[in-house]
Amino acid sequence: MVVAEIAEERFSQALKSGLLCAVMLMPAAVWADQVTGQNENKQPAQVAMVTPPTIEAPAPAPASAAPANPAPAATAPAIDSKPDPTGVEPVQQSKLTNLSRHIQSKYGISEQKATNIVRQAIDNGSRHQLEPELILAIIAVESMFRERAVSRVGARGLMQVMPGPHREKVKEIGGSRALFDPAKNIHTGSKILTIYLNNHSGNLRRALLNYNGSLGTRSSYADRVMRIYRDLQRATTTG
Repeated sequence: MVVAEIAEERFSQALKSGLLCAVMLMPAAVWADQVTGQNENKQPAQVAMVTPPTIEAPAPAPASAAPANPAPAATAPAIDSKPDPTGVEPVQQSKLTNLSRHIQSKYGISEQKATNIVRQAIDNGSRHQLEPELILAIIAVESMFRERAVSRVGARGLMQVMPGPHREKVKEIGGSRALFDPAKNIHTGSKILTIYLNNHSGNLRRALLNYNGSLGTRSSYADRVMRIYRDLQRATTTG
């Protein structure tokens, strides 16, 4: 019995010692396992990579684009823009020359005078929608190109304008003495003829007789004007 009790007591002490050691060793093992687990699960720190900014390449130029330094364009030759000394548009230059020569030859007047009268006829023809040859034909019949002609009834200048019946028109140009100025006389005479043409619905013959004051009478005035008118038209085309 004594031996059995001694053996049982020693076994109990051994068991207690073993349990005590196990308890004391357990935290260290657990702590070691935790540390090991943390080290195994710990991932290496990631370094943020700085991505360089994307640079877009310039779009290629289209095939039809002009080169950076195009060759200088050819310069058009300069056009001489000197004014026409006659004061007439280039398209009327040949008409001016031909009519002036014809009047000089047929009526014996100077080149300067003929050129001036023809130029005024061309200008006023454009202004009043009359052919310059018609204006010149009236001048030829009325005054024979004498700018200071005065008729027995008081008609004055190249186109023999009557100051009395056309008082307002004459006043507009500065009075009856202004009718001796070729430019003012031709302007006023052309204006009067245009009014008569409108009054007679474009009938040239009746307008001419009205201009001359012979409408309603037996007069050859219109026939004489028309004959010279056709002669001047031929001079315009043939020179």
